[in-house]
Amino acid sequence: MDDAKRSIKNWSEQDQPREKMMALGAGGLTDSELIAILISTGTKDQSAIDVARNLLARANFNLSNLAALTLTELKQTKGIGEAKAISIVAALELGRRRSTGPKEIKQKINSSATAAALFDHLKTSKQEEMWLACLNRALIPKFVTRVHLGGITSVVSDQRIILSIALEYRATSILIAHNHPSGVPQPSQSDFDMTEKLKAAGALLEIRLADHLIITEQGYYSFADAGML
Repeated sequence: MDDAKRSIKNWSEQDQPREKMMALGAGGLTDSELIAILISTGTKDQSAIDVARNLLARANFNLSNLAALTLTELKQTKGIGEAKAISIVAALELGRRRSTGPKEIKQKINSSATAAALFDHLKTSKQEEMWLACLNRALIPKFVTRVHLGGITSVVSDQRIILSIALEYRATSILIAHNHPSGVPQPSQSDFDMTEKLKAAGALLEIRLADHLIITEQGYYSFADAGML
């Protein structure tokens, strides 16, 4: 299979990072998916996302480490030529310039209150959204992303997507949160069912579901506080 056939535009629609960005916004993509958009094509044997993941692995899955790599070092990853390396460096430099002031100190998530604060932006959303936070052993978020965008009254969740992201970021525990635009934080039966399934699936992979939060403008519901986890 040549590079043209490995182009993102030839992937199935559900696998296209560009289509995913249109549906979920840039915040709904993983680091590897964002880099795949930058490089556009893979190699004879690897997709653009495969190449992006290999590149991130070289940087220990840390964007600061990636930004420190030179053009020559970037090109040591199979599938990254000069043009792709330049695009990556330019994108990372724009991100650096956008940042003003010191980096935010990440909050240790050791209570439902600190977890709810992490998802405070969901209070004002008019659509149901499902978000995921991947935590390290110190309970500090390594990656926070939106995994699903629903309608006014419901959001669909897929434990395979959630756990695949958790595995990519080597999370030892995860938080999930979604909002109820109705303002009522009480869980539905589907919320209970989804929580149980994700907890069980995560346990098989040694990824602990630390909490599931339902966020509203009036407050939040914590499955952990309710003794459900």
